[in-house]
Amino acid sequence: MDTTFQRYTDLPITDRAAFELVCARHGFAPAHFEITGSPDPDDLAHLRRLVTVRRGGWAQSYRADDAGYWVREFETDLTCRFFK
Repeated sequence: MDTTFQRYTDLPITDRAAFELVCARHGFAPAHFEITGSPDPDDLAHLRRLVTVRRGGWAQSYRADDAGYWVREFETDLTCRFFK
């Protein structure tokens, strides 16, 4: 896995596509969010990364791996109106 992820455009294509679909389902576009990434400091094997999504004054970090579960967690936060 590439641990040099820094921006939305650096996400794996599958994560980008899933993120775009989730945004569209909730009336958003990817441009409404700032997405950054970094290696997960708690993962000694360096297999995961942290994806941080920001909108306005709200931010949430998700542990990301190859399965793309972070996008599901992001959608849960959108459903709960975390990002207003």
